Amino acid sequence: MSNEKKPLVDEVVAYEPTGPSGNAYWILGMTATVLKRHGHADKVAEYQRRATSGDYDNLLKVTGEYVALRAV
Repeated sequence: MSNEKKPLVDEVVAYEPTGPSGNAYWILGMTATVLKRHGHADKVAEYQRRATSGDYDNLLKVTGEYVALRAV
């Protein structure tokens, strides 16, 4: 049994770590779009504040709490 929390939204946000979609701003924007699309617009500011409060690894960790984030 995994200790990993289930993301707030099950929709997958796929990104290429070494491609354009691996850019932090792309991940932030796509995640905000997905949250809004699933009725969680009220969580966007919280997500963005938490995701930008550290380094790139923090961004990925926090993003994974809100959406199903997958590297491709």
